Amino acid sequence: MVGSNWKGWRLAGAGLTATLLGVGLGRFAYTPLLPAMVAEGWLSSTQAALLGAFNLAGYLLGALVAAGLGRRFGAAPVLRVALGLIVLSLGACGWNGGMVWLGCWRFLAGVTGAVLMILPAPLLMARVPADRRPMLAGLVFSGMGFGIILAGAVLPLLAAGGVALAWAVLGLLGVGLAALSWGQWQPAPLAAPHAVAGATTGRGMAPLLLFALAYGADGMGFVPHTLFLSDFVARGLGWGLKAGGFYWTILGLGAVLGPLLAARVARTTGFPLALTGALLVKAGAVGLPLLTATPAALALSAFLVGALTPGSVALASGVAGLLAGPAGHTALWGRMTLLFALFQAVGGYGMTALFATTGAYLPLFALGAAVLLLAGGMALAGLVLLQRKEGDR
Repeated sequence: MVGSNWKGWRLAGAGLTATLLGVGLGRFAYTPLLPAMVAEGWLSSTQAALLGAFNLAGYLLGALVAAGLGRRFGAAPVLRVALGLIVLSLGACGWNGGMVWLGCWRFLAGVTGAVLMILPAPLLMARVPADRRPMLAGLVFSGMGFGIILAGAVLPLLAAGGVALAWAVLGLLGVGLAALSWGQWQPAPLAAPHAVAGATTGRGMAPLLLFALAYGADGMGFVPHTLFLSDFVARGLGWGLKAGGFYWTILGLGAVLGPLLAARVARTTGFPLALTGALLVKAGAVGLPLLTATPAALALSAFLVGALTPGSVALASGVAGLLAGPAGHTALWGRMTLLFALFQAVGGYGMTALFATTGAYLPLFALGAAVLLLAGGMALAGLVLLQRKEGDR
């Protein structure tokens, strides 16, 4: 029993490391370093925005090809290559080689980040009993939250010594983290190309499509908080940059705890009901600033959105495994992640354009809440159909 528990913790630690490196640092480390890169003359403001777009484009490509790479070459070798490349990309950004140099490495970080988001959970969840999968998923995806906390708290301090130093430390940290998880990636067969279609047919396809679309819409619904919450607090409310950073830290704390809390709920309710509830609660959290902008309300909003962002990721991955089965988990999860990334891109660019036109923050929160309500409604419809299907058996 002790040996089994230890194995579970080792697997969870490997998955946590993958999401911490791939998304928590590979993506979110750029945000706190961006002002320093502009201040030191590495980039103009326009180039800084373009680097963010390169990373997003890479993430879309990675979401498109991750499952296919896993099928062709095996998940374990692909994950090891992705770990090596994400570490290399972090270290390479420590040299100011110009826009093309930095853009290529940020694009690569996006590709490998998607691979490290999609492949670990199905591979690891297949190696533990069903009753332990919710907690494993929660631990795996909490890596994103740890990355946000680390990036927000430590990198600005490192950047005071120079951007190059901050990126170099990130690269060295990445080497250590990748080494810790290296031996946990064991070869295992993944889904055949037709596995998702074969896993659910007829009436069973409707819940699958509804949950996939609901998760995709979630990618747009949380954009107001991840892009605009700190600025809303700092400039919109006039509370200053320190206050804006404080609420970002609260969001990061939620992102650490959220997947673990979601896992506890999922063990009792099951993944589909837990995901449905998470999307509806998240809609209320995103819309809370429309009702009141008191410090306590904004802290609650930031914490809940932070918690239910990686929390929803963990729950959605669990839903993918339930609907498609172990053989189809990776393929379906890859497609759901691609949908999420597409909705996120549309939401990011669309809401940025809306803000540039109106200069108002509240319409952004209203739009995000409305999209999440729609996502919750689709998930609820999928849950009802799924329960009817199970009742017919």
